[in-house]
Amino acid sequence: MTRALLLLLLALTGPALAAPAVVTLSDGRNILLIAPAAPAKAVVVMFPGADGSIGIEPDGSIARPNNFLIRTSELWLARGLYFVAVDAAPGFVRSNGNRVGPAAQQAVTETIQAIRARTLAPIWLLGTSAGAPAALAGAVSQPPGSIRGVAISSPVYTSPRRDGVYDVDLKRVRGPVLIQIHRDDACAFTAPSNAPELKAALTAAGPVDILTYSGGDRPRSGPCEARAQHGFFGIEATVVNAAADWILSH
Repeated sequence: MTRALLLLLLALTGPALAAPAVVTLSDGRNILLIAPAAPAKAVVVMFPGADGSIGIEPDGSIARPNNFLIRTSELWLARGLYFVAVDAAPGFVRSNGNRVGPAAQQAVTETIQAIRARTLAPIWLLGTSAGAPAALAGAVSQPPGSIRGVAISSPVYTSPRRDGVYDVDLKRVRGPVLIQIHRDDACAFTAPSNAPELKAALTAAGPVDILTYSGGDRPRSGPCEARAQHGFFGIEATVVNAAADWILSH
């Protein structure tokens, strides 16, 4: 579909959908799309951590909503951002490349198609923890101009499943990239001291900025899980608003 035809269809059918929508992709995974109350300023496509499985149901409910990017959906919507959550494919095998391989990249392509049927707002890929490599790999897999940029948080640098940020061809990532870290993140796979090296590896991207946070609530989960400094527990609004400000200014 050409951009001109899409503009005409959007003009005829009105603004982006106000009610949540669930779309099933070709590999069986569901994505959840929620439009803000006003026309979207941008789209944020969320790749949660761990194995990426959050359990999006056909009615739009989420079985496992604790991930930082997922539990903060209302904060993103309040900033005028179109919220899209990407689930894992059903029955997937946890293996090397699950988050960055061809199947994951095809899911990004189909997700963008679903978004473009609803809004022409600029698309950003966001990933936290093991979802950070997924967002970066998704950016690499798309043709120029398909997405505006990438914002990642608590990125996994090394992984026994080869799904870390260095399993992505980082020199092919273009456009703005935001890296958000918590200085007290105690997860062994996401050491905040590695952020400058990651920034340096993004040689074709720009601007690339690192935002560092501190504080929050006492952890209620393990150090690599969502309700600890790794997941910005207790400072969610600060981190989301800083990311939204950065996204909307780029």
